[in-house]
Parts: sequence; structure tokens; C-alpha cells
Amino acid sequence: MRTSTRLKRITSDLTEPQREAVCHGEGPLLVVAGAGSGKTRVITRRIAWLLAQGVAPDRMIAVTFTNKAADEMGRRVTALVGEDVYVTTFHSFCARFLRREVARVGGDGSFTIYDRADSLRVVRGVVRDKQLDETTASPAGLLDFISLNKDRIIGPDECARKALGIQEQTLAAVYADYQERLARNNALDFDDLLLRALDVFRECPGVLQDYQNTYLHVLVDEYQDTNLAQHLIVRALQGKHRNITAVGDPDQMIYTWRGARLENLLEFEEDFPGARVVKLERNYRSSANILRASSACIALNELRHDKTLWTERPAGEPVTVRGFATSYDEGRWVAEKVDELVQDGAEPSSMAVFYRTKAQSLPLEDAFAALTLPHQVVDSVGFFDRKVVKDLRAYLQLLVNPRDDEACVRVINTPSRGIGAVTVAKLRAAAARLRVSLLEAAGRAEELQSLGTRARGAVAGFWQLYRELDAIEAGGMRELVKQLVERTRYVERTPPLERPDTQETVDMFLGYAGEYDERHPGGDLMGFLEQAALVSDVDGWKAQASAVPFMTLHSAKGLEFDTVFIVGVEEDLLPHRRALDECIQGTEQGALEEERRLFYVGMTRARDRLFITHARRRTVQGREQMSAPSRFLDELPDEGVDRQAAPQPAAAAGFAREMEYVLKRKRISLRILDGDGDRLAAGVRVSHPHYGEGTILEVQPMGSRYMVRVNFAQHGTMVLLLASGDVGRE
Repeated sequence: MRTSTRLKRITSDLTEPQREAVCHGEGPLLVVAGAGSGKTRVITRRIAWLLAQGVAPDRMIAVTFTNKAADEMGRRVTALVGEDVYVTTFHSFCARFLRREVARVGGDGSFTIYDRADSLRVVRGVVRDKQLDETTASPAGLLDFISLNKDRIIGPDECARKALGIQEQTLAAVYADYQERLARNNALDFDDLLLRALDVFRECPGVLQDYQNTYLHVLVDEYQDTNLAQHLIVRALQGKHRNITAVGDPDQMIYTWRGARLENLLEFEEDFPGARVVKLERNYRSSANILRASSACIALNELRHDKTLWTERPAGEPVTVRGFATSYDEGRWVAEKVDELVQDGAEPSSMAVFYRTKAQSLPLEDAFAALTLPHQVVDSVGFFDRKVVKDLRAYLQLLVNPRDDEACVRVINTPSRGIGAVTVAKLRAAAARLRVSLLEAAGRAEELQSLGTRARGAVAGFWQLYRELDAIEAGGMRELVKQLVERTRYVERTPPLERPDTQETVDMFLGYAGEYDERHPGGDLMGFLEQAALVSDVDGWKAQASAVPFMTLHSAKGLEFDTVFIVGVEEDLLPHRRALDECIQGTEQGALEEERRLFYVGMTRARDRLFITHARRRTVQGREQMSAPSRFLDELPDEGVDRQAAPQPAAAAGFAREMEYVLKRKRISLRILDGDGDRLAAGVRVSHPHYGEGTILEVQPMGSRYMVRVNFAQHGTMVLLLASGDVGRE
């Protein structure tokens, strides 16, 4: 095909701003792409345009955040120009890069990639060995602390130098021990993939120069979601040619909690002087009413690129806001509305239900099950987090990386072969004494006098099984997994009641391995494990399934549906209480803005219909609580929005229980610690004999009583129904 013909095909259906971005020449380019403005089209067309200009496919790299997005982008480019371009994720690029280059800085390219569950297991081991109390030293909290420091590119040594007091010194010591254990296991967690790549770039300038020479163009999607390490990797790769194309939208940055830095996009022009900025403001997705409502809400944020989205689509149905007495009433209404739309011919997969937290799915699941409506909980335990899959992956990881003690511990007695915790502890001690891996210690079981005769035999049997597995010469990943399952007798030795589910999961994993063989002819075990380790919940969502997906608002990003339900739009849920606490304490200006961006992302997933619901009472962590409609609902415009408040209850069950509790005690229920006299008001500090100290968030008169919403330090937000006699001063 002639170049002129190819160029016309690439650009003929683009708007002027899209064409300006696609046809940009040399130098840095920032595309500020509003929701539904066709950003995927722009980045794929730009790749195609560069190819048509004579840039070789292997001289450019396109980076995004999920395997699903990378696959879609790659398919679009291939369909457009018939050529394959390297489209990848940051973590996949770094894993592939490190397999080749990490030996230059003393690493081993056969490393295992640990997901969060693997990392938590390591942290628990550190907590156990340091004899820390898990109630105060939560493994999940410790892992978050480690990840936060890695996001800021702060290593264990620097963390220890900055530590003040015993608590911070303990955190730094856990961080250091965690890293030492990963090194012993020849393992990297997700953060390490990025940091080790930066290490190679910094310590091996020749390697960096080779990659800079290779990639004339670097294109990055969702740039607002990059963290500091990813930003530095991009700067390093394009440092010679300065040909970076960054596409993003500050209004859709919702990942601060995992290290994303809005500054990377807002300060792009400072980091890349001379950058050209193109704004895509035409929305092709949403009806005018949906776009008006979402735009009015997000306009209240200050940390954003100024832009005004517009659409040529008609107004469409009004945005519906509905209140309900309970979360179960809310769930039933959503299910009935979905059933009504299905009866009118809508495909279940064209609709979606979003919520702020995974715990909100239960009332919805009950309601959908009652009407036998097909649904899929996307954010439940992911396929790759299932025990069966993690067991099989651990066996495979051990074949690639015999130093992986965590994988060895997981499978040494799976299925059960008589190797208990005491034997494993003795084996660990022997491995430490001999300065070898756990697997190597198992291979020397006959020499270990610390083990009894039966234990030595069982451990030796495991070692023999490992040698048999290691000798398998399979023609592909599916065959390798099949032989692994057969030789370990994994299904047969599963308890009978669990066997059907185990077999089903094994069959699914075999299917996944078969798909890998088809998509990666000649692919090896290391590549297979790498792909499995870096898959996300949404990557595993089967969009073609005829079912309504339930998912968190975070997972909804990048998707679109004809009809969207956003449930639980209430104070303490959306915005979430943690974000509110940060704002009340003044610790982070952008906390509330990020919650508003999350709401905006959910609204802009909808094409034709948007339903927003809230409930007066909701069960949270087993406790029924009163809820107030989210402040975000007050930010929606009157035009194009249909509102209906929750029915006023005669007597809320939660209030009734608190009233009974107050009357039985016949004493002052709430003591005011500060404030003006005995007056209840927002911001006043109070003390409760059962819940402790807290701060009043809201007071509403209810006849002769008051409904008081209090954020208690130890119990979270609670709603109390009090008479005037139930209040006094300290």
C-alpha cells in the first residue's frame, strides 16, 4: 500500500485535535484526553502513522497498565497496518528487561515474581521470627509501608537512617529483613521490578544507551497513573531522542494509594521542555445528561488540566438518583431494574454495577440470585489467587527458580505427604546452617539427623518427585501442567468433597496454559509464569460472558457500558471515611479530590443510562449503621437529573437498639469534652462509655431527640439517637 494511501486511511476519520496529536512530528507530546474522547484511537493511530512515516516496528515501544489494554492496543495496530509493535505493561517490560540484563548488577535472571499474597507470606514470616504482635504489627500494614517507601524510591538503608524512635526503627528492620528474604529466594515483588530496572539503567550506562538507541519513540497510555519509578523509566528511555507521547487525564487519576503521582502529568511540560499539548474534549461515549452531571461534579476539583468536554449526542434519559431505606432494598431495586431492561431486550453484559468497596456486593448478589439474573463478581477472589492455581504455580516456579523457599514451603506437603510444620521448621534450620536453599536441604534429607526416619523418607520422596518434574520434556505449557497434575496426583489426593471444584479449576488452568501456547508459539515456562504473575482481576473478567459484572470503581476504569449503576453513594463510602479523615486532619489536600475523581470515573463509564443509589441503613463489618447521602450528590446539577429521596422510616432498627441501650443504663450517654456548653454540633469532641472518644460529624433534630453521627477513634462512624438528658459535660 502506498504511503499516501496509508496515511489517508489512518487520518481520514479523525477530528482536528485527534489529527494534530496523531500527526505530531518529533519531540515530546502530551495528549490530555477527556473521558470517552477516543484516546485509544489516538494512540493506536499515532503508532500506525509513525510506521507509515518509516519508523520500524522494533524502534518503538508502547506502554500501558493492564494486559487487557496492551492486547487490545496491539490488535488494533495490527488490524490497521498489518504490523506488530511491542505493546506491553510497565511491569512486563521490566521483567523482560531484567531477565536479560539483571546479571550485570549481580542478579539472577531466573527470579520469581511475587504477587501481593506471596509478599504477605514473607512479611508474616518476618513478623513471626521477630516475635512481633500481629495485632499491632499487621503484615498487610507492614507490606503497605514497604511498598510506600519503594514508590518513593527509598530503600531499607535510607529508611533505617531516617527512622526516629523504636516504632520507625522496627518498621525499617522489617523492611530490611523482607528484602533479604526476597534476595535469598531470588524473588522480586512488583515494586522491585521497576526499581531493579532503574538500578541497571543507573549502574550500566552502556545498557541504557543501547535501549535508547533501540527505541526512537516511547508512547505511554494512562500517564496520570504512573508512579515515580515509572516516570523515571520513561525519562531514561526517551532521554536521547525526546520522542515521548504521553496520553492521560488528570480527572481520572484514582491510584494515589498505589503510588501514582498526578504531578507526572500536571508537570509534564516542565519535565519535557518544549512539549506540545493537545486536548481532546469531544466526548463520543456518554449522553448529554450524563456528561453534564459528571462534568459539573469534577469541575469542583482544583488539581486538574482545565478542559470542557462536549458531545453531539442527544440529552437522553435523565441521570437517576434514588434513595432507599436499606442496602437490601437498594439491591432489590437494582436487580428489578436490570430485569426490566433485560426483558426489554438489553444484553446483561451491556450493564454494570459499581461500588466503592468489595463488601458492598452481598445485597446485590442476593437480589440478583433471587431473580436468577446472570452476574459476575469481578473483584472477588481472582482466578490466579485460588489455592489450586497458586499450588500449581508454586511447583512451576520451583522448576524455574530452585532457590524460591516460599514456593517450596507451599508445595512440600501439597498434596499431603506427611511433612508437617515441625519437619519444615527443622528443614529450614538445616538449610540456614548449611547455607543452602530449602529445596537443596530437602535433597540432602538422608544426611539430616535432626529429622526422624519417617520425616526423612517423606522429604526424600518430595525431592525425588521434584527431580521427576524437572526432567519432564513437554512440548508446551499445557502438556507440562497436565503432567505436573498427573505426577503429583493433585486431584486424586484432594479430599473427596473438594475434588469436583479442584478438577474444574485444574481444567481452567490447563485451558489458560493452552491459550498461552497458541498466543506464544515457542514460549517458555519463565514467560508463562511471568504472564500469570502480572495478570490483574480485570484481566480475568470475561467481557463476552452474558452476565452483569459487579466491580469496584477502581476496576471500572477504562471500561464502558450502555447502562451503569453506582450503588452506595453515601458519606463514609464515597467519599470513603479514610479520605474524609485525611481531609479533616488536613494531612492531604487531594484526598477528597481523588474520591471525587473516582465518582467521575464511574459516571463516565455510562453511555445511555446512569443510575446512582444510596441507602439510609447499611450493614458494615457485621454492624448496621445509618448512612447519609454523599456530598457528591449535592454537586450534581438540577438539569437532567431525576432525584428521589429515601423514604423516612417510622423507627430505624439501628436507632431503636441504641435508644434501648441508652434507656437501660439510665445515665448520661454522651459527654462533651470541648465545645460550647452542652450544645451538640459538628466538630465537637465527645466521649461515649461504650465507644470511647470521637468527633461529631453531624447532628439532626428528630422530634424530641437528636440523631448524632460520631466518628469514634476505635469503632469508626456510629449513629446515636439521643434525648437532651443523655448529654452532659466532662
